[in-house]
Amino acid sequence: MQQTPPPPVIASEVRIVDPAGTPRIVLSAANGAPSIVLIGRDAKPLATVALDKDDRPSIQLANPVPGAPSASLEIDDKGAHVKFDRAGGASSYLFLNNAGTSGVVLIDAKGVRRASVLVAPSGKVSVEGTGGH
Repeated sequence: MQQTPPPPVIASEVRIVDPAGTPRIVLSAANGAPSIVLIGRDAKPLATVALDKDDRPSIQLANPVPGAPSASLEIDDKGAHVKFDRAGGASSYLFLNNAGTSGVVLIDAKGVRRASVLVAPSGKVSVEGTGGH
């Protein structure tokens, strides 16, 4: 005898809790854009997979260690990028823009761009630094 699958669950948000009743996963489309949020034991979101209002995907990874770097992988209106950020201003990112330019950019703790390597669609490579140590 073949069993009929259960009917789908229809909701704008589902919260999955641990044995203590603490939310650990939130599946949501309540704001019109779908997201999956993984929540740490301290109730802080640590990982998010989402689509923005224009259906562009992103993955955000928070660091459970205060002040430690976070990471994101995003598609936006300019192209695709992987970015690492640290509290206080330091960051770095790898990108490929819609026009075909790719690059790596390094930013110091004061938020100042210190170095970059860019490759134009033509293949021309440019390496820039701003006198960093």
